[in-house]
Amino acid sequence: MKAAKRRSECPISYSLDFFGDKWSLLILRDIIFYNRQRYSDFAPHEHIASNILADRLEKLEAAGFISKAPDPLHGKQFVYEATEKGMSLLPILTELMLWGFESDPQSLVSKEFLERCKVDKQTVVEEMSRAIKNKDFSTYRTEQMGISADCVGV
Repeated sequence: MKAAKRRSECPISYSLDFFGDKWSLLILRDIIFYNRQRYSDFAPHEHIASNILADRLEKLEAAGFISKAPDPLHGKQFVYEATEKGMSLLPILTELMLWGFESDPQSLVSKEFLERCKVDKQTVVEEMSRAIKNKDFSTYRTEQMGISADCVGV
């Protein structure tokens, strides 16, 4: 795969060359926050078209944000994981999530959690990062954020 053409030397422009579409960060969200690994697992409630999903997975892999390996359970399928480079986006994804919680009037997060974010954001970010690294974000999401386990999305 050829490298994306750069529009300018601006670091924001460079970042948008990777993440300027509406799907790439959602795919990374699914891998990092929800441990989704298989093609059929990604953004199920977002209704991403299969050709777009395949394209974004290919681009994220080519850029080194995710890795792809044969699925040990299903020989003809693959599993995807975030690489170290992909995990380096955790602070950005966390900040986007927190901004969304604070800005979205229909946010599912509890008022108590929002207040904690305002009072001690650094601790909340550290807690979320720890939960993600321990592959226990779903428990954190329910117990700390106050989001029902049966809700889709973040």
